[in-house]
Amino acid sequence: MQVTVILLAAGQGQRMGATINKIWLSLNGKPLLQYSLAFFEQAPQVNQVIVVAQEGEIAQTEQLIAQLRLQKAGLVVAGGSTRLRSVAAALPYISCTAELVAVHDAARPLLQMADWQAVLQAASLPDYVGAVLAAPVTDTIKLLAANEAAPDKSAGAVVGAIEATPPRDLLWRALTPQVFAIEPFIEAYSTMDKDFTDDAALLAANGGGRVALVRGSADNIKITTPRDLQLAQLILTEEG
Repeated sequence: MQVTVILLAAGQGQRMGATINKIWLSLNGKPLLQYSLAFFEQAPQVNQVIVVAQEGEIAQTEQLIAQLRLQKAGLVVAGGSTRLRSVAAALPYISCTAELVAVHDAARPLLQMADWQAVLQAASLPDYVGAVLAAPVTDTIKLLAANEAAPDKSAGAVVGAIEATPPRDLLWRALTPQVFAIEPFIEAYSTMDKDFTDDAALLAANGGGRVALVRGSADNIKITTPRDLQLAQLILTEEG
C-alpha cells in the first residue's frame, strides 16, 4: 500500500489570537507543524507528503523540512482561499503510484499510530471508498431553526428557536486524517462546484461512494484557541 499525505498548513488561525500562523506556535519546544511531519516520516505506508503552506511561508516550511532531514516531505505548494481549495492545489503533484490519499490538518499534532493504522485499514475495505477518524459527541446538540437565526454573535444574545434535538449517539466530531481511494477522490475534486467543510462531505455530495466512520482518540485535538495549546501540552505531559 502506498499513501500520499496532503498536510494542510495554510490556515490563518484567527481564533488563536497569535501574531503568527498557529502551525509555528511552540509545543514542547517544537513548532506544531513538526509533529505531523515527523509522524508521517515514520509511518511505513506513506511514500509522499505534500505540504500545503501559505504562499509567504513556503521558504520557511522548506527550511524546517531540510533541518529535520525529511525524505518524504519533498514538496511544498501554496494553499488556496479555503480548505478544499488548498487540497485541490496539491492534487497535480500526487504520486502516480499512490493508492490512497490522506488529508491531515497540521494543527492536529497529536495523531496516534493506532488511529492512523485503523483509518487506513477502513479506507482499504471493499465496501468503502474512504474513511474518516471521528470522536463521539458528548454534549446534547440543538439544531437551530435556520429561518430564525439571528446575526448577533455576542455573549448572551438570543440566537433563535430550537428546531430539533438530534440523537446524540448518531453525532460524531470529524477528525483528521481523512483517507480515500485515489480515483474517487480525484473524481470528486474534478467536479467540485461549491465549497464544503471537509473532504468526506465533498465525496458524499459527488455520490462517490460510502465513507467509513472510524472511532479515533479524543486526544487528536485541533489547535484552534490558546486553551487548545494548553490542553495539548497537558496531554503530552500525561503521556510522558
